[in-house]
Amino acid sequence: MRSLGRLRRGTLSRQFLKRKRGAQTFTHGPCFVLQGYLHGEKFSRHVPASEAQEVGAQVDNYKRFQQLTEEFVAVTDRMTQMYQSPPDSKKNSSRKKSPTSGSARSRPS
Repeated sequence: MRSLGRLRRGTLSRQFLKRKRGAQTFTHGPCFVLQGYLHGEKFSRHVPASEAQEVGAQVDNYKRFQQLTEEFVAVTDRMTQMYQSPPDSKKNSSRKKSPTSGSARSRPS
């Protein structure tokens, strides 16, 4: 995790804008936009083309950070479960009780 460097949450997309001038349509772009959610609110920021590669690497770093934290939680969860229940202990299982001769059910004659 230490080697990840700077992080940015969200998704970086490359967009092209179409503009009309009279009968002609021109394509303008690419334009880069960083979008995501922070504290339950959507955000959207324009990213200059000169910064797009760096921001893209930061977004990738954040995704890698999320993967590593999920792995960490899974490993520590397994370790916690191993330490809480000794390996020789048996799991609780419900045993079926065999009917006794004095059971409440009566047999049809």
